[in-house]
Amino acid sequence: MEKEKEIYRKVEAFLEKRSYKILDKKRFLKNNIGIDIGQSYVELDVVGYKDDVVWIIECKVPCTIEQFGFALGQLVCYKLLFDTKRDLLEQRIGREVKTTKYSIALLETDKYPLTSGLLETFKAILSHNKLRFGLLKINERFNEVEEVSI
Repeated sequence: MEKEKEIYRKVEAFLEKRSYKILDKKRFLKNNIGIDIGQSYVELDVVGYKDDVVWIIECKVPCTIEQFGFALGQLVCYKLLFDTKRDLLEQRIGREVKTTKYSIALLETDKYPLTSGLLETFKAILSHNKLRFGLLKINERFNEVEEVSI
């Protein structure tokens, strides 16, 4: 859990460098959502916003297809939720939301690198499912976050 919190901070810093504000209240209660989610709340990993754009980022450790799949599943659910209930985000940030971006952030380590083959697999999964999600690579060795073109 500590590794995930460290990743959240790195991704938040990445967003802040791009002039995004960070949403602190990332938990949305079932009672406020208005659709059955099968649990008492959903809590997003990292949410940044600027102007009329909200960027939702799901963070996973390490950089594997399994973790990519977990993040992808969560983002698909969040996309449905916030496409259906955009007002939840608008109320939370206090402004109109015209665009919502979704990205997966994966920790790249020496043991689990983001190889070109793995990146191609991620691209194929997104393309096959007609999803336009972004990908962020968090490099453990160099302590940096990079947006990867997919």
